[in-house]
Amino acid sequence: MEKVKAALIGCGGRNGVHFQKLSVMEDVDLIGFCDTDVARAQAMAEKYGSGKVYDNYKSMLDDIKPDVIFIAVPPHQHGEIENAIIDLGIPFQVEKPMALDLGVAEQILARVEEKGLLTNVGFQDRWQNLTETMKDFCQEHTPVVVRGSWLGGIPGVWWWRQQETCGGQIIEQNIHLFDQLRFLFGEPESVYCAGANGLVDDEYGMPGYNLDLDYSSAVMKFKNGVVATLFTGCYNRPGAKVTNGMTVYCKDGTLEYSLRSTLDIYTAEGQTHMDRGEEQTGIMDRVFIDAIKTGDGSKIRSPYSDAIKSLKLTMACNESAVTGQVIKL
Repeated sequence: MEKVKAALIGCGGRNGVHFQKLSVMEDVDLIGFCDTDVARAQAMAEKYGSGKVYDNYKSMLDDIKPDVIFIAVPPHQHGEIENAIIDLGIPFQVEKPMALDLGVAEQILARVEEKGLLTNVGFQDRWQNLTETMKDFCQEHTPVVVRGSWLGGIPGVWWWRQQETCGGQIIEQNIHLFDQLRFLFGEPESVYCAGANGLVDDEYGMPGYNLDLDYSSAVMKFKNGVVATLFTGCYNRPGAKVTNGMTVYCKDGTLEYSLRSTLDIYTAEGQTHMDRGEEQTGIMDRVFIDAIKTGDGSKIRSPYSDAIKSLKLTMACNESAVTGQVIKL
C-alpha cells in the first residue's frame, strides 16, 4: 500500500489536530470529511485536503472506500458509528472516551477482535517523550506513591455540561491521567473515589449543567504496590492557579511532571530538567498509519483492547463516588 486513504468522522477541534498531522504525511490521502455541520466539514476539506464532504457518516461509507477512519464525536454518540465501520472491515482510530456504556464498548471490542481489525484510541500522552522517560525511570527505580491532578475551568462545548452526554469530568478528560498511570505502573487492583457537586452554580452561566461531580479525589492501589491519588475538577474561575500533572515519589528519586509541558527528575546526583518534545498526536498517528500499511499493530500503544481498561477504571471511580464503596478491579 503506497498511500493510505483516510476519512474523518467529526470535524471539530480534536479531529482538527489529526487533520493537521495527517495532511503533511506524503503517504496519506484525506478522501472524506464528515460532520453534521457540513460547513465545518467543508472548511476542513478546503484547509487540509481535497476529499469529499458529507453531512452524515452513512452517506460517506456508501460512497467511498477508505483504508482507515478517524472518529472524533461527542462521547454519547459512540456505538452505531463504530459498528457500521466494523461491518465494512475498516480499521479505525477513535477518541476517548470510546463509549459511555461499558456494554457498548465491550460489544465493539468483541467485534473488532472477531474481525481482526487494527484500532487505536486517542491516548496520545503515552507517546510523549516525558511519559517515556518517566516509564524508564520507574522501571529502574521503585515507585511508591503518586499525587496528581487535572483541574481547570468548564469546557465550552455544550455536550460537556451534561452527565448523559459526556460521562463526567473523570471519564471525559482526566481519563488521560488515569491512562498514564496504567501505562507507567500496570493494572490497578482497587479504587476508592469521593467527590461532591453543588459548587458550579448559576454564577457560572452554564445552563443545563448537571454533572454528578464538580470535583473528586480518587485513590488507587496498583498490583505492583504503587498507591496513587488523582484530583479531578472543572470549576476554576479566571485567575485561579492550578498545577496539573503528577508527582511520582520513588524509593530513591522523584519525578515532577507538569501536564504536557515539563518533567523534572530529582535523584542523589541532582536535578534533570526536560521539556516536551514533538507534539505527541503526530507521533501516535504516524505509528497507526504505518500499522495500516504493514498490517502489523504491535507498535500501537493504545489499541481498543487496552484502552477499554482505562475506561473501566474511570467508570469504577464514578461508581465508587456514588456508592461510597471501594471498587475491586
